[in-house]
Formats: sequence, C-alpha cells, structure tokens
Amino acid sequence: MMEILLIRHTTPNVEPGTCYGQSDLDVNGTFEKEASEIKKIIADFQPDSIFSSPLIRCSKLAQKLFPDLSFQRDDRLMEMSFGQWEKQLWQDLPKDKLDIWAKDFMHLSPPGGESFKDFIKRINEFETEVINKTNSTKTAIVTHSGVIRSFLMKYLNIPSDKIFNLHLNYGAVIKIDIHSAEYSQVKILKG
Repeated sequence: MMEILLIRHTTPNVEPGTCYGQSDLDVNGTFEKEASEIKKIIADFQPDSIFSSPLIRCSKLAQKLFPDLSFQRDDRLMEMSFGQWEKQLWQDLPKDKLDIWAKDFMHLSPPGGESFKDFIKRINEFETEVINKTNSTKTAIVTHSGVIRSFLMKYLNIPSDKIFNLHLNYGAVIKIDIHSAEYSQVKILKG
C-alpha cells in the first residue's frame, strides 16, 4: 500500500478575493498557529519522501512540518497559472472575459495562463512519476488547493465541473491510501 498525504499551504499574505495562482506570496501572521495545528494532525505520519511546490507559502510550510527531513521542490506542484489575472481582485477582472473562461475553464486559459486541462496533465505527470518511479510507501506533498483537487478528481472520480464544489480550507490535510490500481481510500484529516 502507498500513502499520500496532501497538505494545503496556510493562509497567504494577500487581500481576500485576489486571484493569485502562481504568484509567489509569503504566509500571513497566523502561520505559526496554523502550522502547529497541521503538525499535530500529521504527527504519526513519517514520510519516506516529501515534495513541495517551490512557492514560498508551500516550501516554508514543508520546512516547518518536516524540519529534520529534506524535501524536493517540484514546479509541477505549483498552483494553476492565471497569467495576466494574477494579483488582481476577481471582482476587478473583465466580466465578459471571466464569464467566457468560466464556461469552459477546462479548455480555455486566462490570458497568458494555463487551462485546467493542461494543469491536470501537469499534476498527473507528477503523480504517475511519484507512484510508479519511487520506492516510497509514504509520501507527503505540500501544495495548493488546485493540485489537491486534481488528485481528488482522480481518486474519487469527481468530474471537473464538480470539483470546485468541494471547499478546502488553508491548511487542509487529505490522506489517500492506495491499496491497488483499482482501489484507494480518501480520508479528510483536516478540511
């Protein structure tokens, strides 16, 4: 059996309602408290491998959670790129362009960004490599909401147009137990 622990970064230092995808934001002042809560939840999980998005909000949490272990930063674990929309308030984006994108976000991309289909492909390539090419039985991944959703789409067979109905808080912790190619279980340890 392989166990994958997916950990979402803590609250970023950004104005609520901002589109920030791959923007490299630091964490806010609640970092220590949030990280401590996560650490309690994962205390019994001893990973053989640890991966993190290279963005500050994830790599800082990976260092805090696993101070005595090394981890690999992997660009494929970054959040979806929103291109020219990055660091803008969602409410300030051109409504007509936002509406067109929202109707087919799977295939359309924000200006200069990536489509959800391309994003999922990137995550699937990472996931396939980790599962098929490592000897790890326990893997921790510190990443973003979109990446976690991509994993859950696969392991829970959730359609892309429904995956955003799932709310994931900052600091969410999801465990996936992969028993075989046909059978896995998903446990929400912290929503």
